[in-house]
Amino acid sequence: MDHTSVDSPIQALRLGRRILLVAFVLSFVVNILRLSGPLFMILIYDRVLPARSEETLIALFVMVAAFLVAQGVIDYARRRILARFGAQFQERLEVGLFAQAGHGDLFEQGRTKPLAGLDQVDGLRGFFHSSSLIAIFDFFWAPMFVVVVFVFDPLLGWVCLGGMTVILGLVLTRMAFIGTRETDATAASRGIGDLKTMMAASRETIRGQDMGRGFTERWLAARRQSRDKAIALKDWTVWFDSFCDVTVRLTRYSVLAVGAWLTLVGTLTIGAMVAATFLVTRVLLPVEKFLTELPQIAEAWRNWQQLKRVIGARAADKADPYAEQDGNPRARLSLVNLAVRSPLTGDAILKGITFDIAPGQIVQITGMTGSGKTVLAETIMGLWRRSGGTVLINGKHLSRLGAAETSGLFGYLPESPGFVSGTLADNIAHLDPTADPARVAAAARKACLHATISALPDGYQTEIDPVGSTLSRGQRQQLALARAVYQMPAVLVMDEPDAMLFVLMPKTMDKTIQQVLDKGGSILILARKPVAIRQISTNYQIEDGKLKLLKPAGPMVVAPTKIAVVNDASAKDRPTTDAAVTKLIRG
Repeated sequence: MDHTSVDSPIQALRLGRRILLVAFVLSFVVNILRLSGPLFMILIYDRVLPARSEETLIALFVMVAAFLVAQGVIDYARRRILARFGAQFQERLEVGLFAQAGHGDLFEQGRTKPLAGLDQVDGLRGFFHSSSLIAIFDFFWAPMFVVVVFVFDPLLGWVCLGGMTVILGLVLTRMAFIGTRETDATAASRGIGDLKTMMAASRETIRGQDMGRGFTERWLAARRQSRDKAIALKDWTVWFDSFCDVTVRLTRYSVLAVGAWLTLVGTLTIGAMVAATFLVTRVLLPVEKFLTELPQIAEAWRNWQQLKRVIGARAADKADPYAEQDGNPRARLSLVNLAVRSPLTGDAILKGITFDIAPGQIVQITGMTGSGKTVLAETIMGLWRRSGGTVLINGKHLSRLGAAETSGLFGYLPESPGFVSGTLADNIAHLDPTADPARVAAAARKACLHATISALPDGYQTEIDPVGSTLSRGQRQQLALARAVYQMPAVLVMDEPDAMLFVLMPKTMDKTIQQVLDKGGSILILARKPVAIRQISTNYQIEDGKLKLLKPAGPMVVAPTKIAVVNDASAKDRPTTDAAVTKLIRG
């Protein structure tokens, strides 16, 4: 398969234009061969039957059979060619989309594919692979058959052309007035899909919080609305389909009647009459096929336009004027006048956030709930879009780095960790199918979780759900920490880390943090209350989306505690009482 990267669907078409040209030419050959049927009929009625020649009949039948076999082979060839063109088109565009994807573009919420635009590319590949494009090619060559009908007799040609005009008028009317009905039906169907997603993601919450009755009522209401809108759309489309079918049949019979009359008056032979009737069928068959494929063709056009918008938006992001602002090129992480607005209200959440974190430094930002800490963390991770300012990593503009370039740069410990359905090893190793078990275990040790996992019946192959419901709150934080440090990131972002991590296992946390710093990494901690870490170099306070520098952080003194110290590296540092173990597990 061709892995050439392209920047637009137009470019992908140009690269495959030779394949399309071959398929188009083969469509011409197929339609030319279809004329063998009418020719066979003329010769049978006007030559074979009057002459009563068996030899001529056999010869003509062998000839038409050979033409039909050739037609079938060529038709098969053009379909296979278009299938491969669709696969190449998809491959080239997907490679290009992933190459252009910036930090945070992957796995956006609410999408069925890992990247915006992939749904549209998949839809276009299906269009090329299906019979829709074949229907367009055949429809393009349909006038050729009309010309042949005109050659038989102009009156037959005008009858045929009149029927095609009526059908075209019905099609245009349907397209002009179907928009609102189709949009309503799609929106109603999407409502059912949203409820399915809600149930799949929040099944336990719905069951445990007695939300079943409300969900059932919503489901029934959405199902009724989806049914009614679908019926309204079907009523509209069936009306046109029925009249198109009637028009096709009426045109066919009209040509037969006119041909019979012309035969009676002596201006047309019986063979020509039968052939003309057959030709009209060949004219109207591509029209019928085109009408059948019209919804798929319209969907392909919408996918094309949406894909162009996605690529255009990505190009605009690459040309972001805010990315021209300079930060400290020596900083590991640098934020310059960073601003973020709420996508719902448009209100400013972050206002001119500026700070640097040098390699080997820790910056701590404290603030009350709702002050913007999590938004700041998720903006750095690419989960929120900036409305101003820029983020630099190692002196490079994050908005202009591709997803491949930022892979492994960040480690993130969110306030409320989420996971993927899979094993503990899968979650720690970022779904790496070739992960080294020793490296996975080392990451778990950095979070003081190795002993707990090893004690499980299936160890690191223990399955968990997306919310980690079988784990305690403390274990979820430890698992998320193991995942965050697995790749020894250049920037470790810790959003509201559980204070018990630093109280129950200070030796392990101190060692883990020091390892990140020793490798030139930087750490950003966001918390409601200051976290007791001795290596913190700078303290900020965030309030109402604005950052305020606090006095330089001095050595932090942690008050003595009676809680047992846990160090996963050796057995002597583990809790010696059941109560201490219970406190660790329950977080």
